[in-house]
Amino acid sequence: MLQDCLKKTTAYYLSGARWWMPLCAGVLYSFALPPLNHETHWSLALFPFLSFVILLPLAAFAVQHSLKRAVLHTFLYGYTAALGQYHWLIFDKVEGLWHFVIIGLLLTSAVVGCLYLAAGLLFRIAVHFFPKAYVIIFPALWVLIDYCRTLGDCAFPWAFLGYALTPLLPLAQLASVTGVWGLTFLIVLGNMLIWQFLRNAFLGAANKKQLGLLTAFAAFLLVASSCGWFRMRHYSGLPRHSVTISLLQPNIDQFHWSNNMLDTAYAVCESLMVNAAPEKPGLMVLPESALLCYITHRQDYKARLVAAIRHARTPLIFGSLDWKPASSGSSYDPYVYNTAFYIDTGAAGFKSYHKMKLVPFSEALPFEWLFPLLSRVNLGEADFHRGTEQTVFSTSTNVKAAPFICYESIFPDFVRRRVQRGVNLMVNITNDGWFGKSSGPYHHAMMARMRSIENGASLARCANSGISMFVDPVGAINGTTGLYQKAILTRSVSLNVLPTLYTKFGDWFVAGCGILICAALASAALKRRVGRSVF
Repeated sequence: MLQDCLKKTTAYYLSGARWWMPLCAGVLYSFALPPLNHETHWSLALFPFLSFVILLPLAAFAVQHSLKRAVLHTFLYGYTAALGQYHWLIFDKVEGLWHFVIIGLLLTSAVVGCLYLAAGLLFRIAVHFFPKAYVIIFPALWVLIDYCRTLGDCAFPWAFLGYALTPLLPLAQLASVTGVWGLTFLIVLGNMLIWQFLRNAFLGAANKKQLGLLTAFAAFLLVASSCGWFRMRHYSGLPRHSVTISLLQPNIDQFHWSNNMLDTAYAVCESLMVNAAPEKPGLMVLPESALLCYITHRQDYKARLVAAIRHARTPLIFGSLDWKPASSGSSYDPYVYNTAFYIDTGAAGFKSYHKMKLVPFSEALPFEWLFPLLSRVNLGEADFHRGTEQTVFSTSTNVKAAPFICYESIFPDFVRRRVQRGVNLMVNITNDGWFGKSSGPYHHAMMARMRSIENGASLARCANSGISMFVDPVGAINGTTGLYQKAILTRSVSLNVLPTLYTKFGDWFVAGCGILICAALASAALKRRVGRSVF
């Protein structure tokens, strides 16, 4: 019956152009990612498991006989898969520049679609040269492609497949060993095992071996989940050292921002601080760009903020802007920074962290440092300068907080290196109001949440319009806000740090995937020489 179903589906697909089929299959890719999971509603509980079959269409499109058709349909699949992940860009209705946003969305989806195409072609090659070992080789290739997305000035490592398992907390604990890369590998491996099973069913071959492999894979998932559950239980039994923190979500409309709104923003933030003060938090956090001015250069607003902090008797981390005189010969004057500030109740000055990872084409043009002439190009970007100091904010309540601004939280190794500096709290301030009521805020929050699992450290995430949340060192959410609402979220936050292999050894799993690929290539070269391959 399964064989007949597969043959009829294949015959229907091959009987015409059927270009709409890869488009529809690509749309389904995003169904495996938040907010479609049990944490939103119990009826969505099975959606994360779609990740274990979502690459089957890509494999089918990539290996068809016609190379031209394989390239076109694999790209179409990748294009709509990317469009489903990045569609929130369309909500960024910057006045007079929305046409650039639409073009940017289409181009971004096309570039990421090319990455899916590259993965599909590599799968086609792997099946040809390694007919037995492609099941393990292709997941390694996929991990390496994802890792490359974290590198360079155009890096935008959004929504890796491994993030689909984030809400399945016991299984997601594997990331404390391998990083998100191990979860991605696991998902792609599951797709490959199911693909192999279906392929053999299509050919009418015996499936006992493939059924055994699928059973072993399911058993591994159960064992890994059990180990993760024990890790979570171990954490819950530890003596707690904690601090009370208040996240202040002002929900300021950045689409109608003007200088006249600065007083309004201050009034909203001051009101939130006053209302949170009775809880006696040890730290308050406002989001990225909460006070959108050069705060240290505006003595009136600076004095007003200091007075509010001293009245609340609570230190504050908040987002604002900063500038410094440019160096001699620079194309910029001054250097402008997207900045996280910290000020204590008794401090005379502000401590600052300047954002180091800038969003390409939004906060800075890529490769400006290499081609200074690009500084004269205006695509509506903010023209921020990159920070260089990995600042840690230390409070009198023994908090050692590493600040991360916006999409800095989606870089696994960047976060890991900051946590290695003796940090016991990660603070992510962001403004996700650009995303609209889409899956974008959920994706962004999910990726920040994964950093807690990887590094065994608590996360306090404050977003202008949501999602603000607290995450404990094993990834459990301890309080969250909704979208587009003014809110105060106060919780006792653990400062315990669970040592993890990922924090200590970093992206060792990625290196292991690279070694596996090198071994496969060496084996292929050896096969050409002696006619035999170990793969």
